[in-house]
Amino acid sequence: MKVGLLGGSFNPVHNGHIELAKAALDFFHLDKVLFLPSGNHPFKDHSDVPPIEMRYELTKKAISPYPSFEISHLDMESEAPSYTKLLVLRLNKMFPHDKFYFITGSDIIYELKKWYDYKWLLDNIEFIVAHRPGFDKLNTHELGYIDKFHFMKMKPIDISSTMIRKMIGEHKNITGLVPADIEKDLISIYSPYHSKFT
Repeated sequence: MKVGLLGGSFNPVHNGHIELAKAALDFFHLDKVLFLPSGNHPFKDHSDVPPIEMRYELTKKAISPYPSFEISHLDMESEAPSYTKLLVLRLNKMFPHDKFYFITGSDIIYELKKWYDYKWLLDNIEFIVAHRPGFDKLNTHELGYIDKFHFMKMKPIDISSTMIRKMIGEHKNITGLVPADIEKDLISIYSPYHSKFT
C-alpha cells in the first residue's frame, strides 16, 4: 500500500492541508493519506498551541468527508521531540509492507538539513514536494539531494495556520479558508485566546 504522510501541529488545520493531501493522493495514486498531528514539534514553541487532543479532534472532523484520509495518534504519544525519523521507524515496524511518502511544501528544500538525521530520511522515505507561494525561483544547484524529491504540480494555495489564527483574532471572515465543518469550532476555540494563539 502507498501511504502519504501529512504531519504537523495543525494549529489549526485548514483548506491548504486538505488540498495538499488531495493533490498528493491523485498525483501519485496513493492508497490513502495519513494525517499525523504532532504532540511535540521540535521546531515550534508550544506555549501558543492548543492541547494536542483538541487539534486531533478538529483535524479528525475536518477530514471525515474524505474516505481516503485517516488520522493517527502515532505522532502524539511521546513527550519527547517528535522527530520524523522516529515516526518512520514506528510506521515501518507496524506496517512493514507499506511504502510511505512524506507530503510537504517546497520550503522543505532548504529546511531539511535542520531535521534530525535528515540523511537517513533521504535514504528511507520518499518526499512529495508541492509548490508554495514565494518559492518559485529556488536556487537549488548547491544542494546535493534535490534529486531525492518528487515534485508535484498544483495550484499554489496561500493559506497558513498563522493567517487563520490572525484572522480569527481580528474577527475576520474565514469562510472558504477552513473546512466548513469546523469553522464555528475554530472561531469558538481561538477567539477567546487570540492574543495568546497569534
